Amino acid sequence: MLASSVSTQSVIVLVIDPEPVNQRTMRDQLVRLGYAARLADDYESARSIVEATPPDIVLVPGLTAYGKGWSELQTQLNSWGIPLLKLGEGRKGAITGPLTPPAISIGDADLKMRLEDAVKSRDMFKALVIENTRLSAERLHDALTGLFNRRYIMIRVEEEVKRSSRRAYPLSCLLLDVDKFDHVNDRWGHSVGDAVLRDIAHVMTRTMRATDVVARYRNDQFLVLLTDTDSDGAQIAANRLRDSVADHNFYNQGSGDAVKLTASVGVAYWQPSSKPGEGVWEPQLIALAERALRAAKLSGPNRLVMLQAA
Repeated sequence: MLASSVSTQSVIVLVIDPEPVNQRTMRDQLVRLGYAARLADDYESARSIVEATPPDIVLVPGLTAYGKGWSELQTQLNSWGIPLLKLGEGRKGAITGPLTPPAISIGDADLKMRLEDAVKSRDMFKALVIENTRLSAERLHDALTGLFNRRYIMIRVEEEVKRSSRRAYPLSCLLLDVDKFDHVNDRWGHSVGDAVLRDIAHVMTRTMRATDVVARYRNDQFLVLLTDTDSDGAQIAANRLRDSVADHNFYNQGSGDAVKLTASVGVAYWQPSSKPGEGVWEPQLIALAERALRAAKLSGPNRLVMLQAA
C-alpha cells in the first residue's frame, strides 16, 4: 500500500465508463488504494447517483465527449463542489460516442496523487462554504445577543411592507427600550449590562411567536416585526412582553441579588389601504415606532404607546 498524506477512508469515487471491463479494472485499482468505488455507465445515470448519494470525486477514465447529460452533470458537480477527474485529458484520439474508453493504463502512484489532489480541492471548497456561511451570519446577526441586527431588520421590514401591500395584511412594528439600563452599567459594570442584554434577547424570543422577527436595533433597544398582526394583536403582544421583562430575574454576576428591570414599548401598526398607490414606506413605519417609544419613555417607565401609520 502506498503512503498517503490524505486519508482515503470513506472517500467515495464515482467512475463513469460504458465498458464493464474498464469499470471493473478501475474499481479494483481504487479499492486496492483504499477508496470506495461506485460505477455509472453514462452521464445521466451518474447524475442520478450524485443526486441520491453524492460522491467525493467523479472520475472519467476514458476520453470525454460532451454528449447527452454532460452539461447538466457539470452544473450539478459545480454546485456540490465535487471535483471531476478526467484521466483521458491530453490524450489524442477520435471520439465516437458519449465516452470512448481507451485501455486504462495509469499507475497506482500517479492515480493516487491525482485523487489526493482532488480530495484536497473538495476539502477547500467545503471550508470556503463554511467560512462564507459564517461571514454571512455575522453580517446579519448581532454578536452579543445572537439576534438579527439592524442591517437585517431594515431589509426585512421593507420586504414585509411590500408583502402586506400586495395581500392587504396588517403589519405592526414594536420597539422596546430597557428602562434605566444606564444604571445597570454604572452600578455593576458593562459585563453585567451585556449579560442583561443577552437575557433580554432570551426573554423576547421565548415570549414572541415563532413568526415574529426579533432584532437588536441599537444599544438597549430591540425591534420586533409582527407580521399579519393588527392593532389588537400588537397590543396583546406588547403587554405580554412588558410583563415578561418585569417578571424576569436578570442574572447579576457581581451580586447575589437579581437585577429587576422594566421596559417601555412603542408600537406602530398599519393596515394597508385597498386603494392602488397608497401605503407606508418602511422608514416611516420604524420612525413611527420610535416616536411612540419616545412618548412611552416620557410618560414613565414600563409604559406602552401605540400609533397608527397612515
